[in-house]
Amino acid sequence: MPPNHAPRIAVIGGGPAGLTFASVLLHQLATAPAVPFTPSITLFERDTAHASRDLGGTLDLHGATGQRALHFAGLWEKFVKIARYEGQEIKMLDKTGKVWLTNDEKYGGPPPGVGDEGASAGGAGPRGSDEDGRPEIDRGILNSLLIDSLPESTIQWGKAVTALERSASGTHKLTFSDGTSSEFDLVIGGDGAWSKTRHLLTPIAPYYSGMTMVEVRLSGVDSRIPHIGALVGQGMLMAFSDNGLNIIVGQRNFGERVRVYFTLRCAETWQKDSGIDWRSVAAARPGIRALFADWDRALLDLLDLCDAPAGEAGIAVRPLYMLPPDDFRWPHSKGVTLIGDAAHLMTPSAGEGANIAMADAADLALALVDAFRSPSPTAGEDPLDEAVKAYEEQMFPLAEASMKRTLDNMNMFMSADTPDRKLAFMRRVMRIPEEGKPAVME
Repeated sequence: MPPNHAPRIAVIGGGPAGLTFASVLLHQLATAPAVPFTPSITLFERDTAHASRDLGGTLDLHGATGQRALHFAGLWEKFVKIARYEGQEIKMLDKTGKVWLTNDEKYGGPPPGVGDEGASAGGAGPRGSDEDGRPEIDRGILNSLLIDSLPESTIQWGKAVTALERSASGTHKLTFSDGTSSEFDLVIGGDGAWSKTRHLLTPIAPYYSGMTMVEVRLSGVDSRIPHIGALVGQGMLMAFSDNGLNIIVGQRNFGERVRVYFTLRCAETWQKDSGIDWRSVAAARPGIRALFADWDRALLDLLDLCDAPAGEAGIAVRPLYMLPPDDFRWPHSKGVTLIGDAAHLMTPSAGEGANIAMADAADLALALVDAFRSPSPTAGEDPLDEAVKAYEEQMFPLAEASMKRTLDNMNMFMSADTPDRKLAFMRRVMRIPEEGKPAVME
């Protein structure tokens, strides 16, 4: 049978991974020399519309992964214009409010001229090193950037997948919550932590990491409560307890907004067992405050002054789950694969989850284009499957390394180690040299 040069590709999930895959593949096919590959790409998203719910906080995009993926989607120059490079500012405090470490606005950025008005598009792209920096962008803004790059017909909104099964013809059948179904030659699971696609490939499921975050939000932090804006700064604040059980993380978002994550080492059932009234931030505030009662007043203002958008509780409890770094892989199965959290769920302790997800997406898209551009002698008559195999073989070791770094970071952040040890660790992570010593590179 000759190879199918017009396969039907389904992407499940409209997060950064799924959107990046569609954007990179379509951009590469539109700009590359003629490639005998004309897939139909449909992305299925359970949300009824973009921004129909809160998409979360801010992401720092790394040069070698997230920024590189945007370059292959033809979006890097647009990203540079809207990214918050000043958002790389980091402060590390203890619970008394003592500042132990800052990066003093010493961080990377784009090459000179990139992103300037009148600058030519399609340049060399990110350098793939620390020089690129790790600028911030809100999740909703990143999703909008990617969605706007796609033909309107690419995304089918309000299409939740209820079943996925292999058809007798060797394709895969998707059944949706509206009762409809369709068959596809390749199904890409970008459907997150509790991926239905993953269940088809492996019984290995996420497990509770031991950490739970309680998220609240503050608005008007420069105009309404300027001391909060000054405390958090332009980037991220991290305040550590002395027993390794609690952390407060404050992150600047776009538009005078800050999200705060009160992070606890606790049982998976803590939310239910805590006795805290979670119906609103006002009701929950006393119970959360009791857990941080001996912390500095300025840090507690991050809780006392938080607010809620009209009609919302203003608080979210987020138990953090992960896949085991040494046992997350799956045996190759023709016609289906995974990207992003569905493939290698990790906690946010290293800021790598979304970056690796976008790298997955770009690498899979590029592998598909390469397979149809110049089929290798071993590709036989199925370059689609050979491309997926090549992607998985490349992705597995990269994801494992990232998952292990994330686990190491989490264990350090939530340990009872002295501030000096945390300080040394953070210096390595942030590439900040001690005075008179070179920076230690990981």
